Amino acid sequence: MSWFSKLLFGAPATAHNVLSPLPVLPYAPAPELQALVYKDIYGGAADDAVTREVAMTVSPVKKARAVIIGRLSDLPIEQGTTNAAGEFVADTTQPGWLTDTGTVQTVWHRTAWTLDDLMFTGWALWALDRTGDTITSAARVPRTRWTFADESPTGIAVNGTPVTDPDAVLLICGPDEGLLVTARDAIRGWRHMEKAWVGRARNPIPLIVLHEVQDNGVTESEAKAYVSAWSAARTSENGAVGFLPASLALEVHGDVEADLFDKGRNAARIDIANQTNLPVSYLDGSTATSSLTYVTQEGSRNQVIDDLEYWLAPFEHALTTLTPGKKIRVNRSNLTAVPNDTFGPTTRTDTTTTQEVPA
Repeated sequence: MSWFSKLLFGAPATAHNVLSPLPVLPYAPAPELQALVYKDIYGGAADDAVTREVAMTVSPVKKARAVIIGRLSDLPIEQGTTNAAGEFVADTTQPGWLTDTGTVQTVWHRTAWTLDDLMFTGWALWALDRTGDTITSAARVPRTRWTFADESPTGIAVNGTPVTDPDAVLLICGPDEGLLVTARDAIRGWRHMEKAWVGRARNPIPLIVLHEVQDNGVTESEAKAYVSAWSAARTSENGAVGFLPASLALEVHGDVEADLFDKGRNAARIDIANQTNLPVSYLDGSTATSSLTYVTQEGSRNQVIDDLEYWLAPFEHALTTLTPGKKIRVNRSNLTAVPNDTFGPTTRTDTTTTQEVPA
């Protein structure tokens, strides 16, 4: 087993099928990234910690991730140079690691989960294998398997082991601190609002009081029984029908605002859109102009292409550091091609080939 497989997976790569949850499901939680640790890192109460798993239960966050990763992960990555006019020109022979990770991890998943790491935590890590100065393999290391480590010469530890060779890894810095930090309050607010919305759906009347109208007409035990019965009845299918003895009266306090949660949830979509640098219309909020200040625009497709540069550019520049004298660029043609080609458009006049890497 190569050190590369150990670094990436912490176990022999041959022991894992393509469908194994280890390399293909890198979002599986690990003990060091449980809620208590997140509380220490990101703040908040232990039962209100904002983890990636928590953030993914927020519908606008999941939609934003789908837009970012869905639009960018399938774009071809190319190596080339810049000509005298400042235009990028792809090399006719491309290094093999751009189109093959050297592991069971697909190139799509390598890019997708790298962007996922940048989106949520602000950092991503790749493991590199080299023959001399030539990169032969490059794969994303699951975020649960590596940490920053002051005692490590490179500042990185994988599976608890310090990484001593700076050529063995590529640390990718995102455009900001990540949603678990910058959108922490927005994510918490959405979850509180979802709980309140579910609670309001189960109990549509804001507050009811069973008021005693006759002195000494109801004992304490009877009062508790009535409260329990009414609380259970409000969540039943026949909760709109109830019975009260002459000694009790029903008082309703508060008004039901039908669009309260529509407004709140759409406002939360605006917050998440701002946090992820996406047009609000891409997060599928209601376009009812009576309650919102945004509507779907015809030019949102072009707008989102520009906005996606926020996530794509740091990734692209990090890859360029691996190739002195060369540039690594992501072919953006497929962002504007309609319909999209499955593996990127073939709009260039030149032909590129894949370089055979040393065994």
